[in-house]
Amino acid sequence: MEFARIVKIKNFSLFCLFFNFLFAHPHTFIEVYPNIKVKDNKIIEIHFKWKIDEMTSSMLIMEFDQNGDGKISKKENTFIYNNYFTQLKDYNFYTDIQIKNKVQKFPKTKNFKATIENNKICYSFDVEKIYNSKDTKFNFGDTDFFVAMILKKEFVKVVGAKAKVSELDNDFYFGYKLELINTQVK
Repeated sequence: MEFARIVKIKNFSLFCLFFNFLFAHPHTFIEVYPNIKVKDNKIIEIHFKWKIDEMTSSMLIMEFDQNGDGKISKKENTFIYNNYFTQLKDYNFYTDIQIKNKVQKFPKTKNFKATIENNKICYSFDVEKIYNSKDTKFNFGDTDFFVAMILKKEFVKVVGAKAKVSELDNDFYFGYKLELINTQVK
C-alpha cells in the first residue's frame, strides 16, 4: 500500500513539473543583427540592431508612439531608452560576451535609437569596448526563457574577419553563439 502511494506522489510530481514546462516559453522573439568591424585582430566597432516580433511590437507601438505618427520621435526615444532599454542591463542585454570563456559584464552602450520598421519595434545601439577578436565570443539568449534571441548567419555583418554562427547547446532556451574566425582577412 505504501509503495503505491509513493508511486502516485511521484507521478503527480512529474505531471506538475511537465505541466509547468508547457507554460515556459518565450513571450518575445528578437532577431539580432550584429555589425562588427575588426582591425589588427581587435574588434574596433560593435553595433547591434534588434528587431522585435510583430505581436510584441504591436503592443509596444501603442505605448511608445504617443503622438500616433508611426515614428519614434526624439522625446519618445528618450522615454524608451530610460524606461525600457536601460532596464535590460540587469539581464546583460541578453548577451554574454565571453573572453577566453569567461563572461564579461556588458559594457556601456551608446547611440541608442528606437525605430518602427515594417510594424516592428527596432532597437539599434553601439557597444563601447574594444576586444581582442581571437578570444571573444558573443552568446545571445535568455536563461529565464521569456525572450528568444534569434541569430542567423545572414543577419551578421563582419568586416575584417569571418563569422561563425551556431546554436548554443541549451536544453531549455533559444541561444546562439557568434564567433569570429580567421581574423587575418584582408
